[in-house]
Parts: sequence; structure tokens; C-alpha cells
Amino acid sequence: MAYEVTATRRRPQQFEDLAGQEFVAETLKNSIKTKQFAHAYLFAGPRGCGKTSTARILAKALNCQAGSEPTCTPCGQCESCRAITNSSSMDVIEIDGASNTSVNDVRQIKDEVMFPPTSCRYKIYIIDEVHMLSTSAFNALLKTIEEPPAHVIFIFATTELQKVPATIKSRCQQYNFRLVSSDRLKELLSDACREMNIQADDEALYWIAKESGGSVRDCYTLFDQVAAFSDGHITYEKIRDKLGLLGIERLNTIFEFCAAGDSENVMNQLDSFLQSGISIEQLISNSSEYLRSLLLIKNGITKESLLGQSAERYSKKVLDSWSSIQTERAISLFLNLYRDIRYSLSPRYELELAFSRLCWLSQYVSPSEVKAAIDKAQSLLSQAGAAPAQTAAPQPIQPAQQSQPIQHIQQETHQEVPSQNYGSFSNAAAPKPAEPQLNANTIQNNGMPAGMHTFSALSASSPADSSSGGFSAEPNAVQENPNPFYNGGAVPPLQTAADDTSYDDWGNPEGDSYAPAEDDWQTSQTPETDEQLAESYENEFAEIQPQEEQNDPVADSAEAFVRPDGSKISLKEAFDNLVTKLSAQNPMASSALLQTSNWKIQGKTITAEIESDFQANSIKNAQMHINEILSQILGDTVQFELTKKDIQVQESHVEVPEQVKLLCNIFKGTIVGGKQ
Repeated sequence: MAYEVTATRRRPQQFEDLAGQEFVAETLKNSIKTKQFAHAYLFAGPRGCGKTSTARILAKALNCQAGSEPTCTPCGQCESCRAITNSSSMDVIEIDGASNTSVNDVRQIKDEVMFPPTSCRYKIYIIDEVHMLSTSAFNALLKTIEEPPAHVIFIFATTELQKVPATIKSRCQQYNFRLVSSDRLKELLSDACREMNIQADDEALYWIAKESGGSVRDCYTLFDQVAAFSDGHITYEKIRDKLGLLGIERLNTIFEFCAAGDSENVMNQLDSFLQSGISIEQLISNSSEYLRSLLLIKNGITKESLLGQSAERYSKKVLDSWSSIQTERAISLFLNLYRDIRYSLSPRYELELAFSRLCWLSQYVSPSEVKAAIDKAQSLLSQAGAAPAQTAAPQPIQPAQQSQPIQHIQQETHQEVPSQNYGSFSNAAAPKPAEPQLNANTIQNNGMPAGMHTFSALSASSPADSSSGGFSAEPNAVQENPNPFYNGGAVPPLQTAADDTSYDDWGNPEGDSYAPAEDDWQTSQTPETDEQLAESYENEFAEIQPQEEQNDPVADSAEAFVRPDGSKISLKEAFDNLVTKLSAQNPMASSALLQTSNWKIQGKTITAEIESDFQANSIKNAQMHINEILSQILGDTVQFELTKKDIQVQESHVEVPEQVKLLCNIFKGTIVGGKQ
């Protein structure tokens, strides 16, 4: 007997055999029982879900010769049932709508329906892919479908219902077929394995059922292909190796590298996959499915038919590394990648870029998380210092109070901040103002603490005062000096005829409105000449800006190096020559040498110490070059060694305020420094 594919061999022969189409089967069976079957049916649904098989079962049920009337359970043994099963019945005509699309083919049907059936009760026309008929052919069928002879029944099957005209739909009973679940397909495959004496792992059968996309025919076709190379035992490993799949183990490996941020191993692993023959599209598809399964597991879904694998086979390291939001971001990344590669210059570059971005996925923060953190910080700052002085039950914040939370801070003691003399050129250190306290006494009307610098353009409650040069008139605010040249700015140009305002040589406008107070800035006698003015500036800046001292690490060293010929060279001279020669070739290392200290000569080794790690790295990168220059200067082979200078840091234990601790927890930050 010739080999028959599984999809044909296991074609349903009874209504009960229809997988996943229980609604259709029960409706047709009830219509046959009550003898209320229609003269035209329209079966619509995806490919391979049983439309043509249902049409044949219905034809056998109506024409079965085992009884005197149509039956819900055709025998399959009578001459009519066998002829319909073998597609050889003269009264059950199957027509391919894709090949017979013209109006002439429909006219032939119209001529044939007038003749009664030869050996069956009903003449049944099964037109598959009916949506392929032309508009003229559909129009020619309208009258025949609406009022056919009593012995004629039409059964139409289509995968694209939207292409069937509404005039045809209205004349037919319509049945919508659905895709079959993976669990049901897996059961069908298990039955096929028992029938064929083939061993199969559940994991492999779940993969076949999942890949078929709900189509029974596709499921059986893929099963035949896998069974052909499995040698009687179907396993997932064989499917992975033969069909060029990644497999759960290899996906776990590359995504563990991504979770660890190891981009080097990710790129190497990716290259090995591509070299083994796995296509870029397959990589993207398998990665998307893997990430989808991770998201399902993180949401508590462990159903094997949904995951395609057992939940235990997915890497726990990857599951713990990424949150649900980050996993959703990764899925979105690969879905966009699949759409973009068709227009890309190099699909491989796009794939490598996507995996490189996955290495940074642990640092991704969604906008919703940022908003939640800001809202929490706002709530925290709103309640800072809001505890009442006396013990009392906390009062809930009303919605009207939340817009101005800082106005409800309780009163505390406040210290006056002494005013500073901005106009003096003296280098005397100004007293450090006390930090303003956030209490009721120091809160302005605009919600800003008193003493904090404000801009009149941004202040709605404190209009600018023209008498102060456009700056805020708030008495407690720190006022800006209206003279822009009070601290050594450029002197404005001399008065011209077009300008009615007169200026003195210090750049201060002459007049009552801008006259500075005697205790505000220097009002000494104005120099009469430009030379005196320049000399005054130099004297003042000489006091303010101290001269920088040139750092010389070996200035006090009296050590000398004895050359092989007996001559001596001082360590300072050798250091100066080294810095001079090195600065022309490596300025960074030369500058770093100036920051060293404690130079010593120990035989043919010269040692030094340094504090900064950055400068130490600059010197170590130029180590070989420094040794060559020193050997040329000293006339002998010498080695330069650099050590890290220990710095004694005096630790101070300062209690961190609770508000700062909470902010660090909200934004996942760390306190790295600050001033008391």
C-alpha cells in the first residue's frame, strides 16, 4: 500500500473527529436531526482547520445509505460514503474556485443542477476557495443559490471571508471555523505517534504544535518532516539541530551574557550562531519568543503550551536580572528590529546593535518609574519639617493645600544673615552666611526661602523695583549690585554725544538713582589718569590673586647619580632634563611628573611617589619612554618606579538627615561627598 501523509490519513470522518470545531459540529448535527438543513452553507476560517473535511462529512451524512434518512453518524462503509471519501462520487462535486473563476464555469453548474442525482439523495456542490470567483461568476450564482432545486445543496469554503460579496453571504448559512489550541494539537500528535509506533518527547510535540500556529494540516505536515529525520524518536534536540533553531540552552547562554552586561561574549556568541547557519530572521524570531516567555513567567504564567518549554528550563539569572518593564522594553526592541531589517543597510549590524542595547537594559528606567519617583520625592519634600511642635494627631493634607506645601512648615528660630560688602577689593575673607532655615519666618510670599537669590522677571509676588536697577525689592533677599563693573569688569567706553548718561571712571553711572551707599562698595577718590587707574587695578588684584608657585618635586634634593665614567649629575638636573624632553612628546605624562614627590636614587633605580590615581596611570602608560630618556640623560640603564602615596584621611561621622536618606532610596543614589 502506498504511503499516505498524516494529514490525509487522519482526515476526520465523523463530526466528533473535528478538532476545535465543536460549535460547528453540534449545529450541523442538530440541523440534520430536525431535518432543517439549509440549501447553501458558507464555511469560513483559517487554513487547515477543517472546512473541506466538514463539507465532506456533511455530504456523507446527507447521502449515507445505511438508513432511509440522513443521519448524524454516517457509516463510512456504504457505497456512497466510500465514494465521497475517495472523491469519486458522481453526485458530490468538488470544484476548485481558484481554477474555475469565469462565468462560463458557473453557467455549466447552472445547467447541471437541473438534473437529479444519479445514486444519492442530494446533489452537493463543494466549491473551495470561493472568494477567487470573479464578480460575474458570483452574480451568475445568485439566482441559483437563492432558489435551487430541492435536491441541490451548495457548500462554499473560503479563507478570506471579506472577499465574498454580501449578496452571497446573505443567501448562505455562515459558519466560522477557529484555530485549534496547542494542547489539542499536542493530543492529536500523540495519537499519531502511537499509531505510527514513534516515540516523542512532550517538549518536541509542544514545539511542533506551537509552530503550526493552530492549523491542524500544518501541524501534521511539520510532524511528518520531523519524523523523517528523527529515526523513530522525536526529541527537541534533534529538531533544533536539523532545522537550524537556537534552542533554549543557547538562548539562555546569550541572554545571561546580556543580563551581565558582557558585550564581548555576546558578540562572540552571536557570531558563532550566524556562522553555524542560523539566519538573522530566525535569531530575531527565537529571541522574541524567548523574551515573551520570560515576561509570561514573571507574571506567574507557567503553562507549558503557552511557553513552548517547561518554565524550569528558562534561566533564573535572566529572570532575576530584568524587571517586567525592562523585559517589555526588550520585546519591543526586537519587534521593531524585525520591521526595520528589510530597509536596513546591513541586517547583521541592526541585530548586533539590538543585542548591544540589551547589555545596558538593566539601567533602563521607564517614564512611569521616573514619575513615581518624582511624585514620591515631592511628597517627601512637602512633608519636610511639617511635624507640629506639640504632640498631636497628624492632619491629612487637603487637595487645596498640596499646591503650596512649603507654606505649612512650622516656625523655627532664624538667624539674621549679615550683609556682604561686594564693592571692596580687599582680600579679607567675608564671613560665611548662615544657611537659611526652612521655617515660617523665612518663607516669602512666592514660596522661596528668605535670603535666597531671586530674579524679578520670575517673581510674580515681588515686582521689580526701578530704584534698585530692576532687581527684587524683597527686603530679606540678597540684592545684586547694579554696578556690573564693581569687581574688575571692563570699564565702559567714554561718554559720547549720543548718550546723555554720564559715567565715572569706575563705570558707575553718575546720578542719585544709582548712587551707591558709602558702606556698600568702595567710593574712594577716582583716579584722574588712565595710568593711575591701571595701577590701582594691579594693586588690588595683586592682593586678591596670589601668585602660583611652580611645583618642583626635587628642589630640596641633594642626591646625585654617578655615571659609569665617574662623573656626577644631580637628581634635580636629571629631573629637569626628563620633564623638558618628555613634555615635547607626552605633555600629559610630563605634567603628571610635576605632581610627584620624594624622589630618591637607589642604585640603578629612581623612585618617586604620587597621590592621584589618574596621574599615576598617565605616568605608567609612559613608563618605557621615561626609562629610555633617563637612561640617555644618566648614561646608564636605569629604571623608574612609581609608588602610590598613602593619604591619611580623617573620617568625620556626620549624621545624614532622614530626607536625604529617603531621596537616596527613591532614586537609588549614593552619597559621595558634601559639606557640613
